Amino acid sequence: MEITYPKVSIIIVNFNQKQFTLNCLKSLGKITYPNYEIIVVDNNSQDGSVESITKMFPDVGQILNKSNSGYVGGNNAGIRQAKGKYLLILNNDTVVTPSFIEPLVEDLKNYPSLGIVQSKIFIMDKPKLLDNVASYLTNTGFLYHIGYLDVDKSEYQRYRETFAAKGACMLVRKEVLRLGAFDKEFWCYFEETDLCWRAWVMGYHVAFEPKSIIYHKMGATSTTMRSAFIHYHSFKNRIRTIIKNASLPTLFWMLPIHLTTCVGLVIFFMFAGQISGSLSILKAIGWNIRVFSETWKLRNKVQSKRKISDTEIFNKVMKNPPLSFYLNHLSLVRGNLSK
Repeated sequence: MEITYPKVSIIIVNFNQKQFTLNCLKSLGKITYPNYEIIVVDNNSQDGSVESITKMFPDVGQILNKSNSGYVGGNNAGIRQAKGKYLLILNNDTVVTPSFIEPLVEDLKNYPSLGIVQSKIFIMDKPKLLDNVASYLTNTGFLYHIGYLDVDKSEYQRYRETFAAKGACMLVRKEVLRLGAFDKEFWCYFEETDLCWRAWVMGYHVAFEPKSIIYHKMGATSTTMRSAFIHYHSFKNRIRTIIKNASLPTLFWMLPIHLTTCVGLVIFFMFAGQISGSLSILKAIGWNIRVFSETWKLRNKVQSKRKISDTEIFNKVMKNPPLSFYLNHLSLVRGNLSK
Protein backbone atom coordinates (compact mmCIF):
# COMPACT_ATOMS: atom_id res chain seq x y z
CA MET A 1 0.00 0.00 0.00
CA GLU A 2 1.30 3.43 -0.97
CA ILE A 3 2.29 5.66 1.93
CA THR A 4 0.70 9.10 1.83
CA TYR A 5 2.27 12.24 3.22
CA PRO A 6 -0.31 14.97 3.89
CA LYS A 7 1.12 18.44 3.50
CA VAL A 8 2.31 20.06 6.73
CA SER A 9 2.55 23.85 7.03
CA ILE A 10 5.27 24.81 9.52
CA ILE A 11 4.56 28.24 11.00
CA ILE A 12 7.29 30.15 12.85
CA VAL A 13 6.96 33.64 14.34
CA ASN A 14 10.04 35.84 14.67
CA PHE A 15 10.65 39.19 16.33
CA ASN A 16 14.24 40.40 16.56
CA GLN A 17 15.60 36.89 17.21
CA LYS A 18 17.55 36.32 14.03
CA GLN A 19 20.00 33.74 15.32
CA PHE A 20 17.34 31.62 17.04
CA THR A 21 15.24 31.60 13.89
CA LEU A 22 18.20 30.77 11.63
CA ASN A 23 19.19 27.87 13.92
CA CYS A 24 15.61 26.59 13.83
CA LEU A 25 15.51 26.78 10.03
CA LYS A 26 18.87 25.00 9.78
CA SER A 27 17.48 22.09 11.80
CA LEU A 28 14.35 22.03 9.64
CA GLY A 29 16.62 21.69 6.60
CA LYS A 30 17.51 18.19 7.84
CA ILE A 31 14.00 16.82 8.39
CA THR A 32 12.98 13.61 6.63
CA TYR A 33 9.27 14.33 6.13
CA PRO A 34 8.85 14.93 2.37
CA ASN A 35 5.77 17.15 2.06
CA TYR A 36 5.87 20.47 3.89
CA GLU A 37 6.10 24.23 3.58
CA ILE A 38 7.73 26.68 5.96
CA ILE A 39 6.18 30.06 6.69
CA VAL A 40 8.13 32.55 8.80
CA VAL A 41 6.03 35.44 10.05
CA ASP A 42 8.22 38.41 10.91
CA ASN A 43 6.77 40.92 13.38
CA ASN A 44 8.67 43.93 12.00
CA SER A 45 12.13 42.85 13.20
CA GLN A 46 14.92 45.42 13.06
CA ASP A 47 17.87 43.03 13.45
CA GLY A 48 18.30 41.93 9.84
CA SER A 49 16.22 38.77 10.28
CA VAL A 50 14.30 39.15 7.02
CA GLU A 51 17.41 39.77 4.93
CA SER A 52 19.29 36.85 6.48
CA ILE A 53 16.41 34.42 5.98
CA THR A 54 15.95 35.56 2.37
CA LYS A 55 19.65 35.03 1.68
CA MET A 56 20.16 31.74 3.51
CA PHE A 57 16.74 30.12 2.99
CA PRO A 58 15.28 31.46 -0.28
CA ASP A 59 12.63 28.73 -0.43
CA VAL A 60 11.14 29.69 2.95
CA GLY A 61 7.98 31.78 2.67
CA GLN A 62 7.91 35.00 4.67
CA ILE A 63 5.05 37.17 5.85
CA LEU A 64 6.22 40.65 6.82
CA ASN A 65 4.01 42.32 9.38
CA LYS A 66 4.22 46.10 9.63
CA SER A 67 4.21 45.98 13.43
CA ASN A 68 4.75 43.51 16.26
CA SER A 69 1.47 41.61 16.42
CA GLY A 70 2.70 39.23 19.11
CA TYR A 71 2.78 35.45 19.15
CA VAL A 72 -0.95 35.24 18.45
CA GLY A 73 -1.13 37.77 15.62
CA GLY A 74 1.95 36.29 13.98
CA ASN A 75 0.69 32.71 14.10
CA ASN A 76 -2.77 33.73 12.90
CA ALA A 77 -1.20 35.45 9.89
CA GLY A 78 0.69 32.26 9.09
CA ILE A 79 -2.41 30.11 9.57
CA ARG A 80 -4.36 32.25 7.09
CA GLN A 81 -1.74 31.62 4.40
CA ALA A 82 -1.04 27.96 5.18
CA LYS A 83 -1.92 25.42 2.50
CA GLY A 84 -1.26 22.26 4.49
CA LYS A 85 -3.79 19.74 5.78
CA TYR A 86 -1.98 19.93 9.13
CA LEU A 87 -0.50 23.04 10.74
CA LEU A 88 2.68 22.80 12.81
CA ILE A 89 2.99 25.64 15.30
CA LEU A 90 6.70 25.86 16.10
CA ASN A 91 8.56 28.36 18.28
CA ASN A 92 11.55 30.02 16.63
CA ASP A 93 13.75 29.22 19.65
CA THR A 94 13.59 25.48 18.98
CA VAL A 95 15.83 22.97 17.24
CA VAL A 96 14.09 19.90 15.83
CA THR A 97 15.28 16.34 15.24
CA PRO A 98 15.15 15.03 11.64
CA SER A 99 12.19 12.66 12.09
CA PHE A 100 10.08 14.71 14.51
CA ILE A 101 7.16 15.28 12.12
CA GLU A 102 6.41 11.67 11.15
CA PRO A 103 5.09 10.46 14.55
CA LEU A 104 2.83 13.52 14.86
CA VAL A 105 1.36 13.01 11.38
CA GLU A 106 0.90 9.29 12.00
CA ASP A 107 -1.10 10.04 15.14
CA LEU A 108 -3.44 12.41 13.30
CA LYS A 109 -3.84 9.90 10.48
CA ASN A 110 -4.50 6.97 12.82
CA TYR A 111 -6.82 8.73 15.27
CA PRO A 112 -9.56 10.72 13.49
CA SER A 113 -10.74 12.23 16.79
CA LEU A 114 -7.26 13.56 17.60
CA GLY A 115 -7.19 17.30 16.93
CA ILE A 116 -3.87 18.48 18.36
CA VAL A 117 -0.69 16.57 19.23
CA GLN A 118 2.44 17.82 20.99
CA SER A 119 6.07 16.73 20.70
CA LYS A 120 8.31 15.69 23.58
CA ILE A 121 10.23 18.87 24.40
CA PHE A 122 13.66 18.91 26.00
CA ILE A 123 15.46 22.00 27.30
CA MET A 124 18.13 23.07 24.83
CA ASP A 125 20.73 24.10 27.40
CA LYS A 126 20.05 21.09 29.64
CA PRO A 127 19.15 18.37 27.13
CA LYS A 128 18.62 15.68 29.78
CA LEU A 129 15.76 17.67 31.29
CA LEU A 130 12.25 18.02 29.92
CA ASP A 131 10.50 21.30 29.28
CA ASN A 132 7.05 19.74 29.29
CA VAL A 133 5.22 16.44 28.80
CA ALA A 134 1.59 17.20 29.51
CA SER A 135 -0.57 19.89 31.10
CA TYR A 136 -3.75 19.10 33.02
CA LEU A 137 -6.57 21.37 34.15
CA THR A 138 -7.19 21.84 37.88
CA ASN A 139 -10.28 22.86 39.82
CA THR A 140 -8.80 26.34 40.22
CA GLY A 141 -8.57 26.93 36.47
CA PHE A 142 -4.78 26.92 36.60
CA LEU A 143 -2.75 24.25 34.82
CA TYR A 144 -0.79 21.39 36.40
CA HIS A 145 2.30 20.60 34.31
CA ILE A 146 3.75 17.09 34.21
CA GLY A 147 7.42 16.51 33.44
CA TYR A 148 8.57 20.10 33.90
CA LEU A 149 12.36 20.11 34.55
CA ASP A 150 12.24 16.35 35.10
CA VAL A 151 14.46 13.67 33.57
CA ASP A 152 13.01 11.45 30.86
CA LYS A 153 11.40 8.70 32.96
CA SER A 154 9.68 5.57 31.65
CA GLU A 155 6.26 7.12 32.34
CA TYR A 156 7.08 9.78 29.74
CA GLN A 157 7.75 7.17 27.05
CA ARG A 158 4.09 6.56 26.26
CA TYR A 159 1.50 8.38 24.23
CA ARG A 160 -0.97 10.09 26.55
CA GLU A 161 -3.88 12.49 26.44
CA THR A 162 -3.30 15.97 27.80
CA PHE A 163 -5.63 18.88 28.45
CA ALA A 164 -3.41 21.40 26.69
CA ALA A 165 -0.50 21.01 24.30
CA LYS A 166 2.52 23.27 24.57
CA GLY A 167 2.65 25.86 21.79
CA ALA A 168 6.42 25.46 21.33
CA CYS A 169 5.67 22.53 19.02
CA MET A 170 2.21 21.19 18.26
CA LEU A 171 0.57 19.78 15.14
CA VAL A 172 -3.02 20.92 14.59
CA ARG A 173 -5.66 19.35 12.36
CA LYS A 174 -6.98 22.22 10.21
CA GLU A 175 -10.62 21.36 10.93
CA VAL A 176 -10.04 22.21 14.60
CA LEU A 177 -9.78 25.85 13.51
CA ARG A 178 -13.26 26.12 12.02
CA LEU A 179 -14.25 28.31 14.99
CA GLY A 180 -11.16 30.44 14.37
CA ALA A 181 -7.46 30.27 15.17
CA PHE A 182 -5.87 31.80 18.28
CA ASP A 183 -7.93 34.44 20.11
CA LYS A 184 -6.81 37.76 18.62
CA GLU A 185 -7.13 39.50 22.02
CA PHE A 186 -4.54 37.27 23.67
CA TRP A 187 -1.33 38.64 22.07
CA CYS A 188 0.67 36.01 23.98
CA TYR A 189 0.31 33.41 26.78
CA PHE A 190 -2.39 30.78 27.37
CA GLU A 191 -3.47 30.97 23.72
CA GLU A 192 -2.71 27.30 23.06
CA THR A 193 -4.68 26.26 26.17
CA ASP A 194 -7.69 28.22 24.94
CA LEU A 195 -7.41 26.50 21.54
CA CYS A 196 -7.01 23.05 23.11
CA TRP A 197 -10.00 23.47 25.44
CA ARG A 198 -12.04 24.55 22.41
CA ALA A 199 -10.86 21.42 20.58
CA TRP A 200 -12.01 19.22 23.48
CA VAL A 201 -15.42 20.95 23.51
CA MET A 202 -15.76 20.24 19.78
CA GLY A 203 -15.17 16.54 20.39
CA TYR A 204 -11.48 16.31 19.52
CA HIS A 205 -8.73 14.96 21.73
CA VAL A 206 -5.34 16.49 22.54
CA ALA A 207 -2.28 14.31 23.09
CA PHE A 208 1.46 14.03 23.76
CA GLU A 209 3.62 11.98 21.38
CA PRO A 210 6.94 10.82 22.93
CA LYS A 211 8.49 9.67 19.65
CA SER A 212 8.56 13.23 18.30
CA ILE A 213 11.50 15.07 19.87
CA ILE A 214 12.59 18.70 19.78
CA TYR A 215 14.74 21.03 21.92
CA HIS A 216 13.52 24.38 23.24
CA LYS A 217 15.49 27.39 24.45
CA MET A 218 13.12 27.88 27.38
CA GLY A 219 12.19 31.49 28.13
CA ALA A 220 14.06 33.01 25.18
CA THR A 221 11.09 35.10 24.11
CA SER A 222 9.84 36.06 27.57
CA THR A 223 13.25 37.38 28.61
CA THR A 224 12.62 40.39 26.37
CA MET A 225 9.35 41.21 28.17
CA ARG A 226 8.64 42.78 31.54
CA SER A 227 7.36 40.36 34.19
CA ALA A 228 4.33 42.56 34.90
CA PHE A 229 3.44 42.40 31.20
CA ILE A 230 3.72 38.60 31.21
CA HIS A 231 1.56 38.20 34.31
CA TYR A 232 -1.06 40.63 33.04
CA HIS A 233 -1.54 38.67 29.82
CA SER A 234 -1.43 35.25 31.46
CA PHE A 235 -4.11 36.16 34.05
CA LYS A 236 -6.19 38.11 31.52
CA ASN A 237 -6.21 35.28 29.02
CA ARG A 238 -6.83 32.55 31.59
CA ILE A 239 -9.99 34.26 32.86
CA ARG A 240 -11.29 34.77 29.32
CA THR A 241 -10.52 31.14 28.44
CA ILE A 242 -12.63 29.88 31.36
CA ILE A 243 -15.54 32.16 30.47
CA LYS A 244 -15.52 31.11 26.81
CA ASN A 245 -14.97 27.38 27.05
CA ALA A 246 -16.45 26.14 30.32
CA SER A 247 -19.96 24.73 30.27
CA LEU A 248 -22.49 26.71 32.32
CA PRO A 249 -22.36 24.35 35.33
CA THR A 250 -18.55 24.45 35.27
CA LEU A 251 -18.54 28.22 34.92
CA PHE A 252 -20.69 28.62 38.03
CA TRP A 253 -18.13 26.87 40.26
CA MET A 254 -14.77 27.30 38.48
CA LEU A 255 -14.87 31.04 37.77
CA PRO A 256 -15.58 32.03 41.42
CA ILE A 257 -12.77 29.74 42.61
CA HIS A 258 -10.40 31.20 40.05
CA LEU A 259 -11.29 34.82 40.77
CA THR A 260 -11.05 34.22 44.52
CA THR A 261 -7.57 32.77 43.98
CA CYS A 262 -6.66 35.82 41.87
CA VAL A 263 -7.82 38.20 44.61
CA GLY A 264 -5.84 36.19 47.16
CA LEU A 265 -2.74 36.61 44.98
CA VAL A 266 -3.38 40.36 44.76
CA ILE A 267 -3.36 40.58 48.57
CA PHE A 268 -0.32 38.30 48.83
CA PHE A 269 1.75 40.36 46.38
CA MET A 270 0.71 43.58 48.10
CA PHE A 271 1.97 42.36 51.47
CA ALA A 272 5.12 41.05 49.77
CA GLY A 273 5.81 44.54 48.43
CA GLN A 274 5.41 43.46 44.81
CA ILE A 275 2.86 46.02 43.73
CA SER A 276 3.43 45.33 40.03
CA GLY A 277 2.14 41.78 40.54
CA SER A 278 -1.01 42.99 42.29
CA LEU A 279 -1.68 45.65 39.68
CA SER A 280 -1.17 43.16 36.82
CA ILE A 281 -3.86 40.84 38.21
CA LEU A 282 -6.28 43.67 38.95
CA LYS A 283 -5.74 45.04 35.46
CA ALA A 284 -6.42 41.56 34.01
CA ILE A 285 -9.70 41.26 35.95
CA GLY A 286 -10.71 44.79 34.92
CA TRP A 287 -10.05 44.04 31.26
CA ASN A 288 -12.30 40.98 31.39
CA ILE A 289 -15.09 43.03 32.98
CA ARG A 290 -14.85 45.62 30.19
CA VAL A 291 -15.00 43.09 27.35
CA PHE A 292 -17.40 40.66 29.04
CA SER A 293 -20.19 41.09 26.47
CA GLU A 294 -17.80 40.36 23.58
CA THR A 295 -16.39 37.33 25.43
CA TRP A 296 -19.91 36.02 26.02
CA LYS A 297 -20.68 36.25 22.30
CA LEU A 298 -17.60 34.18 21.54
CA ARG A 299 -18.63 31.79 24.29
CA ASN A 300 -21.99 31.26 22.59
CA LYS A 301 -20.21 30.30 19.37
CA VAL A 302 -17.98 27.81 21.16
CA GLN A 303 -20.81 26.25 23.14
CA SER A 304 -22.94 25.90 19.99
CA LYS A 305 -20.33 23.41 18.71
CA ARG A 306 -20.13 21.41 21.95
CA LYS A 307 -20.01 17.65 21.36
CA ILE A 308 -18.88 16.46 24.79
CA SER A 309 -19.64 17.46 28.37
CA ASP A 310 -17.07 19.00 30.68
CA THR A 311 -17.56 16.03 32.98
CA GLU A 312 -16.35 13.68 30.24
CA ILE A 313 -13.42 15.98 29.42
CA PHE A 314 -12.39 16.43 33.05
CA ASN A 315 -12.54 12.69 33.71
CA LYS A 316 -9.77 12.36 31.12
CA VAL A 317 -7.60 15.44 31.65
CA MET A 318 -8.22 17.07 35.03
CA LYS A 319 -5.76 16.47 37.85
CA ASN A 320 -5.50 18.33 41.14
CA PRO A 321 -1.92 18.55 42.44
CA PRO A 322 -0.80 18.72 46.07
CA LEU A 323 -0.57 22.10 47.83
CA SER A 324 3.22 22.01 47.41
CA PHE A 325 2.77 22.48 43.66
CA TYR A 326 0.98 25.80 44.17
CA LEU A 327 3.50 26.95 46.78
CA ASN A 328 6.41 26.18 44.44
CA HIS A 329 4.65 27.94 41.57
CA LEU A 330 3.97 30.96 43.75
CA SER A 331 7.65 31.09 44.68
CA LEU A 332 8.61 31.12 41.00
CA VAL A 333 6.14 33.93 40.25
CA ARG A 334 7.50 36.00 43.15
CA GLY A 335 11.02 35.49 41.86
CA ASN A 336 10.10 36.62 38.36
CA LEU A 337 8.37 39.73 39.64
CA SER A 338 11.44 40.63 41.70
CA LYS A 339 13.67 40.71 38.62
